[in-house]
Amino acid sequence: MKTDRFNLKVIFDLLLFISIICISSSDLISWMNMMQSSQTYRLGLSILWEVFALVLFVLGIWENIKHLRVGTIILFGITLLKLVFYDVSHLETIQKTILFVSLGVMLLVISFLYNKYKHCNYSGTFSYNHFFS
Repeated sequence: MKTDRFNLKVIFDLLLFISIICISSSDLISWMNMMQSSQTYRLGLSILWEVFALVLFVLGIWENIKHLRVGTIILFGITLLKLVFYDVSHLETIQKTILFVSLGVMLLVISFLYNKYKHCNYSGTFSYNHFFS
């Protein structure tokens, strides 16, 4: 019975976050089309997905939700593939450099957070001492 409830929670979380990312992406594309920017929505989508994944990753650490942390790592991977194979082809050299340096910093932060907090068991409460130790 408990595993059924857990499976329903995982499915509900998955559907909720996929819906949020689809609606947010659609809104971003609509706003970019209204502002008549032809190609900037590519990078805008990547930034939106990275920020969304970062927020969900921190939420997954904060609430100790393993499937949320794993899902955000998958979203980071999809966004990384999109950046490398789709977005970079239309950028200047300095823009590519800034993009890859900022992406590297973000991935290092995520890696640090994941390795530091992957063994924590919070039991429903969170202490700020975990962040500063």
